[in-house]
Amino acid sequence: MPALLATDVPKLLVWGEDDTFQKLSYAERFADEVPNTTLTRVPKAGHIPMENDPSLVARTLAAFFLGTDRP
Repeated sequence: MPALLATDVPKLLVWGEDDTFQKLSYAERFADEVPNTTLTRVPKAGHIPMENDPSLVARTLAAFFLGTDRP
């Protein structure tokens, strides 16, 4: 965590809204506390959101790496 807090490098979290293993509130807290973090919530997705909505996850990753707006 110290390294993440000390850098302004862009960070991306892709999180399933229905994750029962790691609650969405954990991701929200991380995004609030760690500089330059973007949180993308995947509706109706659990712990592995890329299985529930691979298209949304792919668009989100592409947008993040290309530096464009949200998917």
